[in-house]
Order: sequence, then C-alpha cells, then structure tokens
Amino acid sequence: MDNKLIAIIGMGPGISYSVAERFAKEGYAVAMFSRNEGRLSLFHELLEKQLIYSRYYLADAGKPGELRAAMDKMTHDMGHPDVLVYNASKFKTLHILDETAESISEDLLTNVGGALEAVKMALPAMKARNQGTILLTGGGLALHPNPGLGSLAIGKSGLRSLAAQLHDSLTGTGIRVATITVAGFVSKDSPTHHPDRIADLYWQLHSTPPDQLEFEVVV
Repeated sequence: MDNKLIAIIGMGPGISYSVAERFAKEGYAVAMFSRNEGRLSLFHELLEKQLIYSRYYLADAGKPGELRAAMDKMTHDMGHPDVLVYNASKFKTLHILDETAESISEDLLTNVGGALEAVKMALPAMKARNQGTILLTGGGLALHPNPGLGSLAIGKSGLRSLAAQLHDSLTGTGIRVATITVAGFVSKDSPTHHPDRIADLYWQLHSTPPDQLEFEVVV
C-alpha cells in the first residue's frame, strides 16, 4: 500500500484514538492492536466513517508470541510501520506491599516487555530506510511513584528507562525515539490533558528532526 503507516499497540478510547485521527489527517493508514476485539471493531467503524483506512489485530501485548504474530500479519497486510506507538499498560489499584515478585514480573511483560518486543519487530525496516519514529506513552508515576499503584509505577519507570536507552542506541540512524510522560489524568474536559492536545504533541515529536529530539517530553 502507498500510505504511510502508523501502528498503535494498546489501542484505546483516549490518547490512542486521538493519535490515530491526528496521523490519519496527515495521510497515514492506521494499524490497531489490542486484546479487546469488540473495542477494535468499534474503532475501525468510527475511523471508516471518517474515510480513514485502518485494520486491526487481536493481540495481548504481554504475550510476546501473540504480539509477534499480529505484527507479522500487519506487515503482510499493510507493510512495515513508519511510526510505532506503544500505549499498552497493565493498570490495577494494588499497594506495592500486596504485590509479589510473580505479579510484578507478569505485569512488566505488558508495561515494558511488549514495548521492547514491538520495537525489535519494527526496527529492521526502519533501519533499512534510515528513518522511522518510535513513541512510547509514559506516565507521571515514573517521576512520582505512588505505592497504591505500585506495579504500574515500576512499569512506567522501566518504560522511561527503555526509551532513554533506545534513544541513545539509535542516535544517528535517522530513527526518532521519545517517551511522552503523561503526568495527569487524560480527559476531554481537561485543558492540559485533552487527548487531542496530547495527540498533537505526538505529531510534533514525529515532525522534529531526529538529532533535535530529546528522549522525553513531560505533559
């Protein structure tokens, strides 16, 4: 296909959907990934009504085999992504002292491991083209941990570290890497954290020359 392609891992009704619409305005086709098929089907219908070309793929970001298979299917159907957005996370309200080594390890597969897996799937084609964009959705918990959201705080800290390491590792390759640390509650009623406003930031980062891009933007 001739359109540029954005792949969004962890498709949801907030930031992800607004990012899909924002990039579609610039001529991008949209590949959506989630473990919720009903939600994916709805987003596909909503985008189709706006004449936006999209396809969706069922995958749990915390299961590497599922994610790899889904991304392979996307590549077969739509080509390699020009932009990769990782927005998946494992949210739960549980105090850190009630977590276990096993529960945190399982959550990290979604919060961090899936991001690394998706990046490694997308990188070869980006390197071959000497261009591409990788944007990871972070959270304020990485900067100000909350013990009541202990596992997610650890996950967002790990994702922030991953973004920094990828940014440094890919300097000079033409590939952009950044994390958007969302330090607030995303809502259409918020003047600072409206999903459309945050989506504009994703586009701005994608439009920034790679050698001028910092690894993190806090919003």
